[in-house]
Amino acid sequence: MANYYFLGTILPDLHIDQPPEIKLREYQQLLADNLTTGDYAKARTVMNFYDIYNLLSYWKEEAFDPAGSLSANDLEEALATRTGLPPYIFDYLDKYESREERLRNFSSLLQTFFVEETKKATGFFKECLSMERELRLVLVALRAKKLGKDLLVELQYEDPEDDLIAQMLAFKDASQYEPPEKYKEIKEILAKYEDNPLELEKALIEFRFRRIDELLGMQLFTIDRLLGYLIQLIMLEKWNQLDKEKGKTIINNILKEAS
Repeated sequence: MANYYFLGTILPDLHIDQPPEIKLREYQQLLADNLTTGDYAKARTVMNFYDIYNLLSYWKEEAFDPAGSLSANDLEEALATRTGLPPYIFDYLDKYESREERLRNFSSLLQTFFVEETKKATGFFKECLSMERELRLVLVALRAKKLGKDLLVELQYEDPEDDLIAQMLAFKDASQYEPPEKYKEIKEILAKYEDNPLELEKALIEFRFRRIDELLGMQLFTIDRLLGYLIQLIMLEKWNQLDKEKGKTIINNILKEAS
């Protein structure tokens, strides 16, 4: 396993309450220039997750997430040439040919991403992918119960034999869902900020940021640390964007009160 002493030495520390000193695009370029082919493929997996969400933005004609590896033009080219993205994405496009079908079944593509990429991953990266998948599923279950939705429908693309899915389906007829112990905090966060989407998103980012620190421990020069840094840097950029959105909201409210 390669050690990346140069990158591990030059990277500024990341703190959840401070703007990062390095830009995401700058860091992505450092990874492209310095990682081995195999390790860079892991970094691309992180970015491919956002490429998948950018597919959703593409179909909805919305703004792209800069955390993806492909610009809007690059994504169009990838779709036309069927290159530059994991094969299961093109399988999804073949299965659901219309825009409406692709939008309606989008959660199945996310499910495939986590299944396929977690199978290939090891160590920290595997744990990180598992955490993100489980966190998202816990949120789905909690929101489904709050909104009175059928868990069987919400989890239709998941494997019912999976331990977490089986635990969730055990609550299909209950009035509330109780997450496993390691995700109890998520239920508390959702209850606290359910009427404040910006603060809810920031609290979830903070939860993820802290968990990644716990998974990494004292690693400094490993690919795991560089992948964790990439994930946390993406989160910090989103955190700062949320601060901007909150600022816009405050200004808009001031203007409304003044008019």
